[in-house]
Amino acid sequence: MVNIALGTAAPSACAAGIPSGTASVTIDLILTAVTNALNSCPGADGVTATPTLTPSPTSTTGHQPTPIPAGPGLSSSITNVVIASSGSITVTFTLTDASGIPLTPVLSAVQNGNQGRVRFAVAHLEDYTGGGEIGSPFTRYVNDLNATRPVFDSKGTLQTLDPVNGVYSYTFGAKLSQGFDPTHTYTVGLQVDRTFQGQQLGVDPVFDVVPAGGTPEAFQAVTTQECNSCHDPLIAHGNRREVRLCMLCHTEAAVDGLPPPGTPRSIDFRTMIHKIHAGKSLPSIVNGPPGTTYGIYSTFSKSDTIFAEKDANGVITGVGFPRSLENCTVCHTNGPTAHYYTDRPATAACATCHDDVNPSLNDTPAGPPGTNHFQTLGYGEGDCSFCHVPDSGKEFDISVKGAHVVPERSRQLAGLNMQITGVTNSLAGQIPTISFKITNTAGTALTDLSGLDRVAFAIAGPTTDYATVLTPTAVGGGKSGTVTGPDDSGVFEYTPATGIPANAIGTWAVGTEARRVVQLTTVDPIPAKTVEEAAVNQVVTFSVDSSMPLARRTVVDPNNCGVCHGQFSKDFSIHGNLRNQTEYCVLCHNPNNSDVSQRKTVPAQVAAGAMVTSIDFKVMIHKIHRGENLEQKPYIIYGFGGTPNDFSTVLFPGDLRDCTKCHDQGTYLLPPFPGTALGTQVAHLDPASGNLVVTGQLGPIRAVCTACHDAAEAVAHAETMTAFDGTEACTVCHEEGRDFAVSALHAGRN
Repeated sequence: MVNIALGTAAPSACAAGIPSGTASVTIDLILTAVTNALNSCPGADGVTATPTLTPSPTSTTGHQPTPIPAGPGLSSSITNVVIASSGSITVTFTLTDASGIPLTPVLSAVQNGNQGRVRFAVAHLEDYTGGGEIGSPFTRYVNDLNATRPVFDSKGTLQTLDPVNGVYSYTFGAKLSQGFDPTHTYTVGLQVDRTFQGQQLGVDPVFDVVPAGGTPEAFQAVTTQECNSCHDPLIAHGNRREVRLCMLCHTEAAVDGLPPPGTPRSIDFRTMIHKIHAGKSLPSIVNGPPGTTYGIYSTFSKSDTIFAEKDANGVITGVGFPRSLENCTVCHTNGPTAHYYTDRPATAACATCHDDVNPSLNDTPAGPPGTNHFQTLGYGEGDCSFCHVPDSGKEFDISVKGAHVVPERSRQLAGLNMQITGVTNSLAGQIPTISFKITNTAGTALTDLSGLDRVAFAIAGPTTDYATVLTPTAVGGGKSGTVTGPDDSGVFEYTPATGIPANAIGTWAVGTEARRVVQLTTVDPIPAKTVEEAAVNQVVTFSVDSSMPLARRTVVDPNNCGVCHGQFSKDFSIHGNLRNQTEYCVLCHNPNNSDVSQRKTVPAQVAAGAMVTSIDFKVMIHKIHRGENLEQKPYIIYGFGGTPNDFSTVLFPGDLRDCTKCHDQGTYLLPPFPGTALGTQVAHLDPASGNLVVTGQLGPIRAVCTACHDAAEAVAHAETMTAFDGTEACTVCHEEGRDFAVSALHAGRN
């Protein structure tokens, strides 16, 4: 037997199987792969091994009571792995609550709060060449329990080593195959599940070891932390949370359990994760006929889990990546082998987002070798890097980095910045004059606006909560008013055709937007690219009645949006790539605004006297992100050109109860909400004229809470708790310190 010296166990998780088909599982599989710091594990090379504890005669296979009742939380780590020359595997691990009180490990479903269910997986790393003339090397995991249909170990045995400190051992029921190579890195993953007071807890420690001694090989292109930037946290297959655990089962040879006559599909981590995250953008879906899907067969639900689908009307639903797919570094930055995405291009990864291309020597779902590839030729995997070098230093060529440049981040863009330098004639009833300056990144001012296709403003008030908005355009479609200048310092002046309402009071705000179309240079055979370069929206405030200016409340930090969406107008586009700051969005998306201007252009909607959809920011954003989990569907907002946009198919990748994912600290609580917030207007179209008919207003608390909690009983509850005069009684139960405080009900998962 080889007794392996201890290193620090890398905190990670492993998982096996395919998700059940539920919406939440679908989402938790997405959006992005992640980290697990791999810590080296010294072996029998002169490093003193940690002493092996002598097992006590107590077995944990039954329901042994814990002397001290366990409290909340869950902690587990693998502290040692011993792989004998016979192939037997023994794992030493700890299992406690958050305060260190031991929990009892069990192999079956957890029975009580003093227990934790444990399951073990093992895989080894092997290097291989991709073939071809270059023969570039690659690395892959091979599951040692079942290479094609990976599983957890079964029929293993548990022993208690130290009942006081919660130290246990597990000996695998299976053994490594005869003649296994002890110089390879073997990785053991442990899934631990615990339910405490109704809360599902889970940890997934992972341990790397070389049976013959030496430093284990690091192999992880993405980290759990990177995934959790959106997934909050990543949970798949019920309760699996660690990317490195996933990798032990989602290996190169692994396939789903699709029964005959279907052909099993790859669940290789590289293939599956790329295709899931590409989702609705997959060429096979976008260019395929109605009925085309991308799915993986779930052995739990006995059906496909669908990640993208084109319906009979050509509408595509499924996973939508929340930012530009070209930006590989969203996922591939922190892992020890994150650089493999540039250094080791291969079909398994590249022909997933590009799933209409087959650059290999074997048939793939895209077609025979060479389909849509250079000269319709296929090549050995090891030859890909001959053409697809990591980085040529050029943009939009066939180097890996060059081919994945986000157009809006191109070095060819000069930059566009717009700044308001002053607002005059700004009292109620006056027509204001707005002074502004537009520069490039170098600070050079534009002296001619003809190169821009849009310069526009939004003027709204009051800042206690915006109720009225004017949207004059200085340059572009629908322009009005006059532009003069620039002066010697590059400042223009714009006077709109319409003034501030005569009854305006308090503080108002004006915001800016500007955009131009730029043609980018590419390298053959990459086709030319056109990009809309936008300026950052700026918002400034001014008094319309000589009172002290009052800024609007801040509820959402745009940086929080950027965690998933990246930088707006760079990585994620809204309204023709023009709008990128939440403080600007709320000028138009106010409680009195709706989709009436577009909905009334649709004759059928007018004839039906249809209800308009509010675009009040606090309602709209909650409903959009709730998406597929809404009870009342569809959720349609009519957009430009009278186009109906259904947001009830949006898949949110995180925990919707975690309000801090978007909100500034405490701004979602009662109090401070609602403060000066206005209620949301309720209205419909007049079937005779198409004009807006306002029928009422939802209180601000009721409006925002029922945006997510839209089930009939929740809506009825909110209505019942609202008095005839509109007074809301929500704080009686949901104020901080009360039995059903918002913070308690939105605690999220651990």
